[in-house]
Amino acid sequence: MTRGRIFTFLAILGLSTAVLTVLMTSRAAGDKPADPKSAGDRERKLVCWGEVDTHDRFVGLFPENFPMPARVTKVLRQEGAEVKKGEPLLEFDTEQLNLKVREADNGIQIAMGEQTKAEGAVRTHTVLVNEADKLWQAKQAILASKQSELKEAERLFKIKIGNQLTLEAAQAAMREAELNSEAAKIKLDGLRVEVPNYYVDIARENVKHKQTLKAQAEQARDLLSCKAPADGKIIRSFVTEGANYGMQSREPAFWFLKKGPLIVRAEVTQEFAKGVSVGKSAIITDDSDESQVWTGAVTKVGEQFLPKRHGGASILDLMPVSDERVLECHVSIDVEPGKPAPKFGQKVRVALR
Repeated sequence: MTRGRIFTFLAILGLSTAVLTVLMTSRAAGDKPADPKSAGDRERKLVCWGEVDTHDRFVGLFPENFPMPARVTKVLRQEGAEVKKGEPLLEFDTEQLNLKVREADNGIQIAMGEQTKAEGAVRTHTVLVNEADKLWQAKQAILASKQSELKEAERLFKIKIGNQLTLEAAQAAMREAELNSEAAKIKLDGLRVEVPNYYVDIARENVKHKQTLKAQAEQARDLLSCKAPADGKIIRSFVTEGANYGMQSREPAFWFLKKGPLIVRAEVTQEFAKGVSVGKSAIITDDSDESQVWTGAVTKVGEQFLPKRHGGASILDLMPVSDERVLECHVSIDVEPGKPAPKFGQKVRVALR
């Protein structure tokens, strides 16, 4: 029994020794250094990730009068449409603003009527001044006549030909003539001083004010629009007929992408940033499909390290979860004839050499 146990123990020990020998041999084979050439290739190759974008990032389009109220009556262009600069994308309810324009226009007509009235008053005033001047001259002539009559009455009274009653009547007539002349002079002087030219000035300023109100109303109406800021494409639409925009609105009507060549915005960590330079060739591979491959080259290297972009190629995360900074570089994309081009926003892997 003891002998059997000894043989069993020896058999197990021998088997264990054989297994250990095989494992040691396999490990030694696996620890052999790699081919120096392939190792050097790996060292020269810098891999980073990025997204397909354009030089001009996409923007959200709101009505031009935002955040003033606006109600959409018609959507002119749909998601995916290519548009030209200045092309209308939406129509709005402008009835209230058109009424404001007409109201301002009516105000201009009334103000112009007041200006015409004031100008007519100035012309009338000139006539009144001329009339008052002639009247004063006539009163002066009457006064001179009465003064002559008084002198004659006094002469006759002195030589006992005239009587007291005639003298007193002549004196009263001259006094009346003096008062009439003074009154005419006061009226003439008053008319000359109170020239109502300021009525015309006020009327003209009122016309300008009404014209400004009309211009404001027209501008408010014209701003009630949504136009393409450049040649490009609507990559996403959030608007429907009847939609209302105002202070509470947060979502734009469209996401708009300006027309231009596609590039890759690649992000390189600070550890490997020194290996990136303009002109380096690149192999661009779809992040989830290695059969989609394009070539390119680095065309621009950022001048500062910034937080990673978050939520898309065009949105910078100003409140990142981590404090990691990356250097952004632009990589051109060469598309071979007959092969599909990458799509905007596509996540890719970039190998730089």
